[in-house]
Amino acid sequence: MKNQLRILAVLVALLSAGCFGNDPPVILSFTVDEPNPEAGAPVQFSFSVTGAAADGIRIDPVPGPVVTSPVTVVPPESAMYTLSVYNVDGIYVSKDIRITVRPAFAITAVDATPGQVAPGNDVTLSWTTTSAGRATITDPTSGQVLEVATSGSMIVHPAATTVYTLTAYNKLDKPPPSLTAKITARVARPPSVSNFVADPPAITQGASTRLSWTGDAVNYSVTDGTTTFNVGPRRSLVVRPAATTAYTLQAVGPGGKVTTPPLTVTVDPHPATSLTYTAPSSGALQLVADACSPCGAVTLRIKATATVQLRGLAFNLPLDSTKVTFDGMLGAGPAWPDRFRKATMGRGPLQDVLVIGMALEGTGTAPAQDVTLNPGDELANFTLGLVSAGGSGTVFDGALLPPAYKSSMQSSSGRISSAIAVGKLDAN
Repeated sequence: MKNQLRILAVLVALLSAGCFGNDPPVILSFTVDEPNPEAGAPVQFSFSVTGAAADGIRIDPVPGPVVTSPVTVVPPESAMYTLSVYNVDGIYVSKDIRITVRPAFAITAVDATPGQVAPGNDVTLSWTTTSAGRATITDPTSGQVLEVATSGSMIVHPAATTVYTLTAYNKLDKPPPSLTAKITARVARPPSVSNFVADPPAITQGASTRLSWTGDAVNYSVTDGTTTFNVGPRRSLVVRPAATTAYTLQAVGPGGKVTTPPLTVTVDPHPATSLTYTAPSSGALQLVADACSPCGAVTLRIKATATVQLRGLAFNLPLDSTKVTFDGMLGAGPAWPDRFRKATMGRGPLQDVLVIGMALEGTGTAPAQDVTLNPGDELANFTLGLVSAGGSGTVFDGALLPPAYKSSMQSSSGRISSAIAVGKLDAN
């Protein structure tokens, strides 16, 4: 019994001396110098502990195991940072600190819209910053410095191209103290236009006059109040007003548009009452007209004066469309099989050109056979009607046809240019 008591006393003494256990670890302090750092900025954790094993201290998620305090860390993102302390028996305690990473101090975007305006028009300046304490916009024209939102927009009205300065100021006296960015509001001056004249300024009905001007616009257009003529960058336009007409010129450029005061062309009334056609004097194929008196309309026929072989024909006849109309009908003569034929007034480069095409159909494996026209045979016919308001003057003149004139004949022997002789048609 005495031995048992003696053994129990020894065990109590050993327990009292700590031989069978260690004190639990204690975290005396766990702090960070900046709980709200900018992205990419380092922070410093400090800690004080007792009862830790030699390798029993760590901070997670980074840097992991630590030995001494303080510890510098660059937080990759916002997170809860935990200090864990273990003793040799595996007993541990922990403490948390929340780190919230804020965006780095920066000017992330600037813009000016629209990209280009006329003087005095609205331009919207816009900008975005991160982690700025305040911001200003400096107007170099007036020298004025305006306090603005750290991210926002404002409307300005520059008279000329102006480079505004955005200044963003950092928070908490951290470096750098400020950042700047330039915002360019581009201003293009309106186009210039001058010397808008008509030569001659007064005409007889049916005659033409040339409108001309000087300027630096990209595009010009002329209007008579009813019709607008777009002339692109050209600086002249030939017009044939049927009556006294006021023309207005509009010039358009990157900086806007300018409209001139009206320019009046005076027209002496002289309406036409009839058409007169003078036939050509020679040619194997000729454009001739039916007899009429007076002629409010004239029927023109393509006829042979000699034996002609052909299988196709192309005929472009420039004419003054202010003096005549085309009824859209193209008749085929008895010598031409009624296959493919078409006539129309052209557009674009062929404006004011009567375009005629005729062709025979091949077999698919061989071209069409030629048709033989004998003297007096008719190939085709069409009718032009008088427009009295167009006034007197020449509708077309075979001796003075412009480059747009074309008449070619295709046969088994090849192609013949200038195949149709053209006379002269006048409005009287």
